[in-house]
Amino acid sequence: MPNSAAGITMDTVNEKDIDDHLSTSTEIGSNKESEADKTKEFPRYTRYMVVASCFVIQGLACGVVHSWGVQQEYLANNVYTGDTKKIETLSYIGTLMFFSVYFWGMPAGWVAEVWSYRKLCFLGTLVMALGELLASFSKEPWQLCITQGIVFGIGIGMVFGPSSTAPAGWFTKRRGLAIGITVAGVGVGGLVIAPLTEALVRSTSVAWSQRITALYILVLGTISSYFVRVPKQDKTRSFNSFDWRAFYNRRFAVHTAMVFFVTAAYIVPYTYLPEFWVKHGISSQNASVLIAVANVASSVGRVATGFAADYIGVLNSLVLSLVVAAISCLVIWPFATNIGVGVVMALFYGFTAGGYWSLAPLAAAKLFGVEKLTSNSGTFYTVSAIGAWLGNPVGNAILNGPGHGTQFLGMSLYIGVLWFASFLMAVVNRASYSKRLFA
Repeated sequence: MPNSAAGITMDTVNEKDIDDHLSTSTEIGSNKESEADKTKEFPRYTRYMVVASCFVIQGLACGVVHSWGVQQEYLANNVYTGDTKKIETLSYIGTLMFFSVYFWGMPAGWVAEVWSYRKLCFLGTLVMALGELLASFSKEPWQLCITQGIVFGIGIGMVFGPSSTAPAGWFTKRRGLAIGITVAGVGVGGLVIAPLTEALVRSTSVAWSQRITALYILVLGTISSYFVRVPKQDKTRSFNSFDWRAFYNRRFAVHTAMVFFVTAAYIVPYTYLPEFWVKHGISSQNASVLIAVANVASSVGRVATGFAADYIGVLNSLVLSLVVAAISCLVIWPFATNIGVGVVMALFYGFTAGGYWSLAPLAAAKLFGVEKLTSNSGTFYTVSAIGAWLGNPVGNAILNGPGHGTQFLGMSLYIGVLWFASFLMAVVNRASYSKRLFA
């Protein structure tokens, strides 16, 4: 008896048929004249407004996630001092927000394509602002887990996928650069919002910093959401027309595995490198500067790798970024015990790991077409959400295990292997896509 899933029997699914089905949208995505025709009815500046608005939304959503550590540190050292259970509960909030970015990817992507990118981003902005506002009235860490972690996290999940992929449909020759600029908003948002949050916390309180954050999210997010759109919304699709056959496609499965490995690996160095550097004699101030260097390198990498993808091919750029990220963790991290090598680690990891976030949706557009880019990317993110949940806890368990101590060798090997596994997945899809060097 044949196995079955989602109402489709395995003996009725022919992988070549699935490839042909998926390649239909790929042909649409690669037909530059057809895509250009879709944008002719709009003023030329429309595409640039889409990129700018998505850049702002990315910065608002992810910048708050990156700045949570400021509030967590203040609460742990000034409000819940000595209460280990409450301090431990606080540590789950960042993970909840990071997890939500991915978990809600599939439904958010599908709703955006079937309903409206603009309306979904507007709704997500309202949810993010509501989460921050409710958090400002929370008195216990478990309440913050619900408001800041879950409610705000749902809002992030609603806007992240649509805002990171909407610009793709507006560009053909410079698609990589457009996506690179868009997702660079994540790094810029962290660089702006983190020090702003710290200044607000120190001058007022955590609660008032959250209320002010809710206000500027609501204002800037609402204005930006108005300009988020795609050249053509497919009105023939419905919520019942999701194509589950994509999961039987080999390239789709390989790309999903790649996203899973990266998701599990990405955030761990940002979380534990400061502790690594401090334990090796670098001051906490200098450790913070090194992380800032990594964030700057990440923003530059997102733009630069997207720009490079327009010339050497997105799949080639993706392969290069992943292997360099793996090398930085396997080879450079164990020796980054002083400021000089620490800067090298921050630059290499920040640049290449950041570049991945530009290249992943571009690779999905290349392999599966731009027409379903948002829902496809959302699917990859949702499936890999478990990686977002396990990344830091597994790394911490390895760090605290016997034989590793303060050298962090086990953690760096763990993260390096995950990046290398993602590199192998990218190589498989690159080899199956074309034998031409710059395809």
